[in-house]
Amino acid sequence: MAGAAVILRPLVHLGVLVSIVTGVALGVVAYRALSGTSLLPNRLVSEAARQIKANYVEQVSHEQLATDALRGMLRGLDRHSRFLDSADFESLQADADGWFGGIGAELALVGGYFTVASTLDDSPATRAGLLPGDRITSIEGTSLKGKRLKWVVSSLRGPPGTPLHLRAQRGDERFGLGLTRALIAAPTVRWNWLEAGYAYVRITGFNKRTGSEFQDALATLATESPIAGLVLDVRGNTGGILPASVDVAGALLDGGVVTTMQSRPPVPRQAYRAPPGDALGGAPVVVLIDRKAASASEIVAGALKDHGRAILLGETSFGKGTVQSLVPLSGAQGLKLTTGHYFTPNGDSIHDAGIKPDVEANPDDTNALLAQALKVLKAGSGASQPLASSR
Repeated sequence: MAGAAVILRPLVHLGVLVSIVTGVALGVVAYRALSGTSLLPNRLVSEAARQIKANYVEQVSHEQLATDALRGMLRGLDRHSRFLDSADFESLQADADGWFGGIGAELALVGGYFTVASTLDDSPATRAGLLPGDRITSIEGTSLKGKRLKWVVSSLRGPPGTPLHLRAQRGDERFGLGLTRALIAAPTVRWNWLEAGYAYVRITGFNKRTGSEFQDALATLATESPIAGLVLDVRGNTGGILPASVDVAGALLDGGVVTTMQSRPPVPRQAYRAPPGDALGGAPVVVLIDRKAASASEIVAGALKDHGRAILLGETSFGKGTVQSLVPLSGAQGLKLTTGHYFTPNGDSIHDAGIKPDVEANPDDTNALLAQALKVLKAGSGASQPLASSR
């Protein structure tokens, strides 16, 4: 199987690491100062801050009060908008770019331990001798017991060239490792042949490299053998950036709308279209979805379903139909702010509703699911009927 899964993301997803779709490639939207307009009851906020500073049982800095106020302000809007401190802002940008400083290991939470699932070739993790199945027990002398994924990811990542010391366990053997972080590419596409003529492509996230990786995967497969059918797996894929989802869906469509985005009126609805030319020449496609498939994954699934290009197999998807954009603030901080809604080609919003599969199946039984997908492809029915309003 070519490629590798997203680095430092759990195989069992513990919440949404990055579930963000933007209308500008997760590009930074312009910050528009709201000068001259008082948006908050500043007297009340200032009075509360003075009372906290004077009477709270512990000392609290002005910076902490301001940060907490920002977090509360964003949390009160919706569940996807939030304040980003400098570390969060940098991490989110790195996820979108597909590059970061790290060690090149994929971790899974197994039995309560952060366990190495795989390592990238010629990565610091591989050169240091980490093997699949190894348990990471401490980072820089700090035990990982009870730690959250965000802390582990943040601790393993860092500027390329900086040292890192880990302790690990392999069976009954405990040992230490010294590594030097490097610039790591986070591949999001892996592929193989299920059997002669029938290809399998799994997409684990959507970053700036995903569209080209997907097209390269199809091209590589096609040079090995004609593709009679494709299984596209987005189970567990919590999303990524909009242009990547447009590129993936666009590679399988011969033109047409992939999705539309509606910002706050009076801004007109914006359509994102697929280019002419279907990379598979109309060969049938089955898309595997589940309850964790969200955001950019749902854009791909919805576009292929509405255009009658694929059969969706699995269970109803997560249902995230809002668009977030990065808004920069001073101090290398920012906001992840909901700035619009997206719609399928037929104009449907899937927010809090999800996309229903054409054929319901247990998404957790991979072997049975792939066998069923192959049966659909061989029957030549790897396409649903487009709705009358499809355009």
